[in-house]
Amino acid sequence: MAYMDEHHYLLIIGYLEGKITEEETQYLLQKVQTDKEFSDAFEDIAEIWSARKAIPNNNLRANDALNRINKKIDELGAIPDQSAKRHSNTIILKLRPLLAIAASVLLLVCSFWFYNNRLNNNSAGSLAFTENRTTPGQKKKISLPDGTVVTLNASSNLRVTGNFGDEKREVYLEGEAFFDVKRNPEKPFIVHTGKVATQVLGTHFNVSAYANDANITVSLVQGKVQVDMNNDLSKRIILDPGKQMTYSKTDGQARVTDFTTEDITGWKENKLVFNYDSWTDAAKKLSRWYGIPVQLQDSTLLRCKLKGTFENIPLTKVLGQIKMVSDISWKMQGNTMIISGKCN
Repeated sequence: MAYMDEHHYLLIIGYLEGKITEEETQYLLQKVQTDKEFSDAFEDIAEIWSARKAIPNNNLRANDALNRINKKIDELGAIPDQSAKRHSNTIILKLRPLLAIAASVLLLVCSFWFYNNRLNNNSAGSLAFTENRTTPGQKKKISLPDGTVVTLNASSNLRVTGNFGDEKREVYLEGEAFFDVKRNPEKPFIVHTGKVATQVLGTHFNVSAYANDANITVSLVQGKVQVDMNNDLSKRIILDPGKQMTYSKTDGQARVTDFTTEDITGWKENKLVFNYDSWTDAAKKLSRWYGIPVQLQDSTLLRCKLKGTFENIPLTKVLGQIKMVSDISWKMQGNTMIISGKCN
């Protein structure tokens, strides 16, 4: 097993006993994710733990360790004569403290594993929720118990935890929403979107996190927000008004840029906005806005960018105006809009 110094060992024990702070817990979590030796030590301990516990994720190494330990215990129990029995008892007595330590550490790993899992991947499996959905083309305004107002864009889903407001105010978003958060310094408001968590005390901001989009985007209109990615404190970003954080799901990297408020929040006023969107992203946006599947027929369109604002007009008129500046055509095939053409 990889070396673990006393400080970290006591820190982990403290975590198990619930005696460390949230900051120390975050430190442990970050160290597991960034320090391979430390992570390996946890993995080794997990193998020992697996000797008497269910093994998560069908870990083959852990199963092998479990089989080896069970085999050794069975061999000890099979020794028949008294001297051998005394010898067996001696070995078992010698092993007992080790197994007790292993069990304790194993419990630690189990707790840490579940804690880590809870923070990752939306971490909401065991919580009760109130769910709010919008269909393609639909927008909905939602008032939360604390006075916060959320405007939900088309094809979106907002889940509000059943214990919302007890200690924290947590919601889970898939899609796009604008948040007008009621200020409460004692109860932070947290928006979970995949591996990105946005925490505020009271402010106005927009979050776009559709499942089929390549990026998650947080755009701050007023106040301050804290954005965390992959539970990695070293990647924490504090946004000022007018700044936008774009997180790539592909490489896990984030960048901060300026933005124009109308480009980001225009959808609230029924304005369909393309801000140098790729045709791939534009097709997704058209599909969500008008509620019909939109497909691109020509790969040459993938090299094009779209810039423009369209206020509450039918899809064919939007495409007609785009055609004035771009060589495109379209047709309906069943219930699907097929767009073809090339960049000018």
